[in-house]
This record gives sequence, C-alpha cells and structure tokens, in this order.
Amino acid sequence: MSNNFKFRISTSDSIKCLSSSEDGLKIAFGDNSGNIFLANNEGNIIWEKNIGEGTYGIAIMKDGNRVVCGGKDCKLRMFNSLGNVEWEVNVGKSIWSLAVDPNGQVIVIGTGDSISMFTESGSKLWEYDTSRAMVGVGVSRNGSNVVACGDEFLYCLNSDGNLTWKKQRSDALWDVDIEKDSNSIIIGGWDCSIHSLDLQGNEIWKFETKGYVRSVRPLDDGGVLAGSHDHNIYRLSDNGEAIRIFETDSEITCVSTSLPNNLIYAGAGNNILGFDINEGSVPSTSEESPSPTQTYEEEKESPNSEESEEYEPMFGFGMFDEPSPDTTEILERENYNESQSISSSSNYSGTSDNYNSTYQNSTASYHGRSENIDRGGEYREFAAKVLKGDVKNYLRLGNAAWAEKRLERAAEHFRKATEIDSEEPRAWHNLAVCNYHLALKRNPDDLESAVASAYEPLKIAKEKGGNEYTNVDKTLAFLASQIGIEEKT
Repeated sequence: MSNNFKFRISTSDSIKCLSSSEDGLKIAFGDNSGNIFLANNEGNIIWEKNIGEGTYGIAIMKDGNRVVCGGKDCKLRMFNSLGNVEWEVNVGKSIWSLAVDPNGQVIVIGTGDSISMFTESGSKLWEYDTSRAMVGVGVSRNGSNVVACGDEFLYCLNSDGNLTWKKQRSDALWDVDIEKDSNSIIIGGWDCSIHSLDLQGNEIWKFETKGYVRSVRPLDDGGVLAGSHDHNIYRLSDNGEAIRIFETDSEITCVSTSLPNNLIYAGAGNNILGFDINEGSVPSTSEESPSPTQTYEEEKESPNSEESEEYEPMFGFGMFDEPSPDTTEILERENYNESQSISSSSNYSGTSDNYNSTYQNSTASYHGRSENIDRGGEYREFAAKVLKGDVKNYLRLGNAAWAEKRLERAAEHFRKATEIDSEEPRAWHNLAVCNYHLALKRNPDDLESAVASAYEPLKIAKEKGGNEYTNVDKTLAFLASQIGIEEKT
C-alpha cells in the first residue's frame, strides 16, 4: 500500500461506495458485505452497522449527522447520528448508485432499470424507466438536473424526472457526476478516460488514464477527482490538466474529497485511504497530456487507420480474458458462396426487431452510410453475405460483434444461432459467455447473478456437445472459480 496516506481504515471486504461531509469532518463508506461505517477525518470509526448485503451507494446529508445508503437488499435507508435507522423504503430492486443534492433536499438513486428521486424524508417524487442498470448517478443543487449512466448510455433529466437528453457513448460508462451548479458533467468508464461535458452533453475535454475509470467527482474549485483501476487517484484542474496523482497498490473503486480540510479519500481494495490533497506526485511535464479542446465528436469523426483498428481481447483488462466465444471451425467470409448469399439488407434487418437497436459504430466510414445507422458495426462487413438458415453465419456475426465490444449485439446473433440450430453447442456456449459479460458489465458488483445468467445456456451446451465438447467444461470451471466453488463435471 502507498506510504504517503494520512490514515487507513481496513474492512473485511472490498469498498464499494464513499462519501464525505460538507465540512470534511466525517466520511461514510460501505463494503460488499453490507457493512456501513461512519468515521471522522482522522480515520476513527464513529459507528458501524450491517445491512446483510452489499452496499453500493452512500452519502452524508448536508447536516453532517445523517447517512443515507442503498444496496443489493433493495432498501433505501436513512441512519441518524447514532447509527440508528431513521426511516427505510423498500424500492423493490437493487440500488446500484446514489447521490444527494448539495443542499440535502433530494436523494437520487440508480436501480437495475430506473432512476428515482426521493425527498430527504423518504417520499418518492418520481421514477424514470431506463430498462438498464444505472451504475452511476449525480444530482445538482436542489435537484435541478439529474445525470445517470448505464452501459454506453448517458441520461440527463430535469427536476420533474423528464428526460432532457439521452446520448450513447463509444464504450460503457461506470460513473457520472454533475457539478453542484450544473456547470459541467464528469464521466468515466471503460475507455480509460475522464471526460468533462457541458450540460448539453458536448465534450469539453478528456484526460486519459491507464485503466478504466470507476469513480469521478467534480470539485468545488472547478477541478475533478477520479479513481482508476490503474491504482491511481487523479486530481485534475478545471481544464483537464493533471495537478496531482496519488499512487496506491490497489484498484480505486470510489473517491471523495474534503477541500476545507485539504483531504482526499479513496476506496482501494478493502481499505479507505486518506491523503493530503497537496502531497500527491506532480506529473512530469514530459508526460503526454490531452488537449482541452479535443472533443469526443472530433475523435469519433476522425478516420481510422489500419494500425488503430486492433481490438483488445474483451476490453483488455484481464477481467474479460476468460471466458470468450468459441470460434473453432467457423468459415471465413471469403469461403462463402456469394451466389447463396442475399444482397438486400432488408432481409437481414427483418430477422429480428432487436437488430434495429441504438448501437452505432464509431468510424466515419460507417456513419457516412445512412442505411447503416442504428446497426452494429459488424453489419457493414457481413450483412451483404448473410446466408439464410446458416448457423455458422450467425456465429461469425456474433464473433464480429464481440470483437467490436458490442455485447448486446453479439448476444442477439448467438441467440439467433440457437433458434436456427438448437443442437449446435457453440451457439449455446457463446450465448452464455455473452450473458455473463453483459450482466457483469451492467452490475459489476453482482458476480453471482452474472454467473447465474450463464448457467442455463451452458447446461444446454453441455447436453448438446457431450463429452467431446470441452469448451463448455473450461467455461463452467472458470465461472465456478469466480464464485468460490469447485465445478463438478
């Protein structure tokens, strides 16, 4: 562990959420086992409670005495200064993120399929359906603007819960927050970058890290605090330049700050670390830094070279190295008989209503073709050569979507493959792999549900493939290891 922290608080499980009081005198945090803590800014525990299941969202109210939290047990709770429950509300679904407006008047939560706003007394004001897990939420002063993220999508709502805009990014998001007076939106996710946006969702600047960005917080001085899985905490200026970098020995899952007391807090593994805001390392001037004027739109429209189109295996972070789709004995495109293929895209798009989704490829050449809008990137390569009723074709389409990091699209293709040939074990296996990664990507802290989502199609793959199909055994063993059991074959 880094030796420049002011204090460290160790828990029995990984830290999932963190919040500091406005005056900087207290911090609240929760871990994956449902433990909730309130501590002072010297690292001494004031009280500790357990809600039985993982705590994924927490905040200290403006008065500095009460703590609101939510998690896997589907309950939104308010604790008083003594650690006793003041009120609780069963929202009926797991709470994956939580934020409180700077004035402490409203509470916003992200669930497995919605965004909701509550009063500080626990009364529900509104709910907006998203049909995807909201892993990050933020709210400005008095709830005037609410932002939330899930998968590649970023949402902005007004104080009445009406959608202002919804935008799709190039990769999945993990956290979002909004400056208290709605001057800027900060996002981080799988693209290993911290982004600053204006209130219309237009990019102002971006800062690249060496790992995906799990947590972001705008600072009162206009700067940004962010934690990355590269083990670093970044303090950035209001124009996206690195001021300080705080190194740790663990992946950073959450960050908070107390500018009045010059403290930075971070969840790193099963530890809460407290740093002096001025004691981090100063980035070298020789290090590359992003241009504040480089926008997301400009990046998206720049042409791709051959060198830039190298795909990392499933996000490239080890977490997704296994399992992966089975690609054995899948015909290459040039091996297809073009006379057997269909030339019209209408037949392809008609195979499933889901193919006309909101997924878009980020290359200029793709966007330049209007007929390809709202279809997956693999479409431009393979749609003209679709063979009706050929299961291998859909396996190839699924693999192409996988390579482009489009999990939902890949799952659609593999699902279609199971419908065409229910006896094909690769189709069921690859669908299971997609189900697992999709579940983990949407709810990264719910490993058991991710494994459960893959089990049934893997069971079918095992049945159809028999003892000769060993890929399913390897995947089953991997998933079993993820939840700490030994798979019995």
